[in-house]
Amino acid sequence: MYSSKNEEPSSAQNEEFILKKYGCILTLEEIKSVLKYPSISAVRKAHSRKTLPIKLYRFKGRAGYYAKAEEIIDCIEKMEES
Repeated sequence: MYSSKNEEPSSAQNEEFILKKYGCILTLEEIKSVLKYPSISAVRKAHSRKTLPIKLYRFKGRAGYYAKAEEIIDCIEKMEES
């Protein structure tokens, strides 16, 4: 993802990495990995408690929840600013 262990990735590098690895839409499993939740159940629980820092979407005819990569990237950028 980035060149040195001591170097923090830039916003552009985060965006490129996430889009290249996951595409524009992420599953709950991928959300769990990117946002470092311990399990998919923890992601679901955060969503139901309205503490998940991103919005989840459902698609007609498809099971499960999904998130937009751009919203996850924005979330990560906001974390870096704090």
